[in-house]
Amino acid sequence: MDSLDGIFMTKAYSWAFTSPLRKIYYNLTTTSLSIFVALVIGTIQLTSVLADKTSIDNYQPFTYFASIDLGKVGYFIVGSFVLAWLFSVVVWRYGKYESRYSSGIAETEHQHSSIKLAE
Repeated sequence: MDSLDGIFMTKAYSWAFTSPLRKIYYNLTTTSLSIFVALVIGTIQLTSVLADKTSIDNYQPFTYFASIDLGKVGYFIVGSFVLAWLFSVVVWRYGKYESRYSSGIAETEHQHSSIKLAE
């Protein structure tokens, strides 16, 4: 999973840094996903702590949240990232943001010409 993440992020960075508008869109998408994940995990953790310290787990929906296994939440988060990125790509392509909002900002080729690989 870590290798796939590295490959995906390399492609995403190279796409995002060719245009200032793409960079803003990428940053908004990434920040939104991070906030979503933090809220999901934070809600589960807070409910679990409250359930341990009080009798709040006697009431729904707190009983359900207190019983959630965070190991299984990881699969939900990965799925959420995949769906969010697919949705983001569809919105970017069919929303034609680059042609509508770039106002003549030129794309640049993003290459690391100063990096030399040792042989």
